Amino acid sequence: MPRHKYRILSTKPLPQELVHMAAEHDIAILAQAFIDVQPVITPDMRKHIQELASTGTVLVFTSPNAVKFVTGVWMHDENSLAARHRVYCLEGATRQAAEERMRNVVIEGTAANSLELAKRIVRDGITGKVIFFSGNIRRPDLPDYLQENGIALEEMVVYNTVETPAALDEDYDGVMFFSPSSVRSFFTSNSLPADTACFAIGSTTATAIAAFTANRVITSPGPSVAKLVETAIFYFDNINCYE
Repeated sequence: MPRHKYRILSTKPLPQELVHMAAEHDIAILAQAFIDVQPVITPDMRKHIQELASTGTVLVFTSPNAVKFVTGVWMHDENSLAARHRVYCLEGATRQAAEERMRNVVIEGTAANSLELAKRIVRDGITGKVIFFSGNIRRPDLPDYLQENGIALEEMVVYNTVETPAALDEDYDGVMFFSPSSVRSFFTSNSLPADTACFAIGSTTATAIAAFTANRVITSPGPSVAKLVETAIFYFDNINCYE
């Protein structure tokens, strides 16, 4: 591997096109997964999800993993997925996953975080039950806000997030974090040199980083992996502006 001016650790694997984009700016991105995602869809849940395919329900997703596991149940009969479903999801990777895996469905609304997504659902005057697909670790903002505003909610936990700490044996110029879970897992076994920059995919992840280190935290302007990589590239391309 050619030597680069800067080295960044990504706490999850990245698409190769983003790694190559960073390399063009003399930045090497190396990946080490600090969490593992495991589906937990039981036979009864699978049957219920299959039944939902044709009912025209309000579906809510706040992670691409939830989209992946739910649509995996439908993948053999995608044409049965009701186009009248009203889908609400987070911007960035979650919306991208929804658009790719639910092509018959129009995305009704998006937001940058779960609380704003809940507010959008309330503003749209949704009545009836909302189905929220989630992981075992999620913020309470969305379900709490919906229930406080009288919206019936059914939550289905379709995956578990398992932290997989690993001790590093070298230092990096920057570390990219994609969730509070990855932050906790990383700092379980590691500390950072004072000059290592931390890059957060959103404000919730940035807050989690700040609880473990006083290092500089730069937050992506948008909740997508590509935006976070672009943010890191901009930082190192203009590092003198941050001194």
